This record gives sequence, C-alpha cells and structure tokens, in this order.
Amino acid sequence: MGDYLRLLTVNDRDVPLATLQRAVPYGAVWSVDHPGMLGNYLAIGPAPNEQHNVWATVERNPVAPNTLGAEEVAEFIDSLDSGGPPSAVRWLSDYLETIRAIYAIRIYPEAILSHPDALDAVYAVRTTLHDAVGGIGQWDGHGFTNESDRLVWCDPRMDLRGKTRAAILDESTGDWIPFELDLDDQEELSAFLKGEIPKSQRTGSSHRTS
Repeated sequence: MGDYLRLLTVNDRDVPLATLQRAVPYGAVWSVDHPGMLGNYLAIGPAPNEQHNVWATVERNPVAPNTLGAEEVAEFIDSLDSGGPPSAVRWLSDYLETIRAIYAIRIYPEAILSHPDALDAVYAVRTTLHDAVGGIGQWDGHGFTNESDRLVWCDPRMDLRGKTRAAILDESTGDWIPFELDLDDQEELSAFLKGEIPKSQRTGSSHRTS
C-alpha cells in the first residue's frame, strides 16, 4: 500500500466531523488548524490532539479552476495511458472530468504499525466518506477503483500483490463485470490489463453490476 488513499467524488458537500468520529470507536478523529489550506484538515489517531502519534490525515481539496485539486485531476488523466485496461482508461478519462472534490488520506506507516487498530480506523473513515459522498478510489501503488470499490485500472509497473476485487467495463452496456483478480498471477494480470477476464474467472462471470 502507498502512503495515500484518495476518494475522488462528483459530490462536493461536506461530511460532518461527527459522522467520521462515530465511525471510529477505537480511535479518534479531530480537526487540525492548518493556516492557508483550503477545506478541512483532519487527523486520525489513538486519542484527540495527539499530534505526535497521528495514524493518518485527511485533506478535502475542492476541484475548481486554479486549485490543487484540479492539478491532481489533470495529473491522473495524464497518467492513464501508462496502464489499463483500455476501456477503463476511456471511462476514467470522462469520469475524472466531473470530479468536484478529492479526499486525500495520508497514512503514516510507522504510527500505523505501532497500533493494531490503526489501519482499521483509517479504513473506517474512508468507508464512511465513500458511503456519504460516493466516488471512485485512487490508491497509491494499486490503481483506481470504481464506484463499487473494485479495481478497474492499474499500472503494470506497480508492485501489485495478492487477490483483489476487480471489474472490467462492458462498453456495449455500460455495466461492470465483477470478478476476483490474482495480482500474483502474471497471466491473469496481463489479461486484465488488455481488458480480458482471466480464464479462471470466466465461468459465472455473466453477473454484472453498475
């Protein structure tokens, strides 16, 4: 996993701090004063205001002309041709043009490793944000996920490991075809990057999701 998990959404409404705090019963989420930063800057850790033991931070960056968010979106669009599948490149190119806000969750690995509940707390906040505003995911070192949190795009130069929930877009219907992708299997990964469902997953792959 990379240091950043991002949620890119077409919904620009704010998510109340109290909603995120309720999502983490075994940790704390609090607001941090950060002069000059647009939007909200939050911290996740074992207890409120423990600035030296923060597990992760959350920045909400609006996407509008001449903003950091707009620059990030442009960089993501420029990077798409380095990976695949081709159908996801086309879909993401269009989707990213509609993004209104980016929630960037920065993980601090050393602090995460020192507490068994830390990673669960970070994912709980990310899940709560996704439930509230929807959107797609961008995971450093992993790729892009669709609105159902299935991997739909990756760069073959990434160090990809393990099994993950994935999907390929059927451009004739606009539906996603879901399956489990073994990232350690080079044959499966190569098929995915070309826009093909791996042979091991073709039986029963007719179920589609939006």
